[in-house]
Amino acid sequence: MTKREQGGLGDELFGTRLGEVRDATGPVKGEFVPPPDVSVKEEIEEALPEQEEFWRPPARFGSVPVEANPLGWDSRHGFHKLYPQVLLPTQVVERVSFGHPELEPNRLFWGDNIHVMRQIPSESIDVIYLDPPFFSGKQYNIIFGDQNELRSFIDIWEGGLPGYLIWLNARLYEMKRLLKKTGTIWVHLDRHAIHYVKQELDKIFGHDNFINEIGIMYLTQVIRVTRQQDYPI
Repeated sequence: MTKREQGGLGDELFGTRLGEVRDATGPVKGEFVPPPDVSVKEEIEEALPEQEEFWRPPARFGSVPVEANPLGWDSRHGFHKLYPQVLLPTQVVERVSFGHPELEPNRLFWGDNIHVMRQIPSESIDVIYLDPPFFSGKQYNIIFGDQNELRSFIDIWEGGLPGYLIWLNARLYEMKRLLKKTGTIWVHLDRHAIHYVKQELDKIFGHDNFINEIGIMYLTQVIRVTRQQDYPI
């Protein structure tokens, strides 16, 4: 049985270069995959939805200054001004086979998602589920692995809430570019920042694309009432 090969168009999602032919199962363990050729273009205001017909932003929303564009947006360079383009090769650490053999393999990338997303073609993803930091103002410590390794996660942000929103907006903007016209994005947050993030989502995706909000009830015991609420948008 001959191996299934992919032709000379290359693998858009970090596979092969244009004109190269290889086994369609993708790169092997330990192989370095070069980044694709991606040009950095100037961003335009039309990349963001028109909002004035729906609302005129107030000067402030709580402690956060309100602008018509998402926090951190530059009219010429978009979010590339604060988060420059970085094209890095990826290395295959492990391969796990499951699912239908004729389908393209899934990939899990370890790293800063903004750099990974900028190397993925536009309108190529159906569903995005985002579970970002919650802006809780806490440090979390866990014991990880057989060696009882202590790992920490700090959800405390330099620049406060505006700094957190700018960090998140840059990534939400890339997710908008990646979503197909029929795609959906699910953003999982809780009470700490959900109302501020909802406003930024309206600026990036357009208020008319909002579908619904889901509240999740957490029970401490079978009969007890809720402890907190999370809000996937």
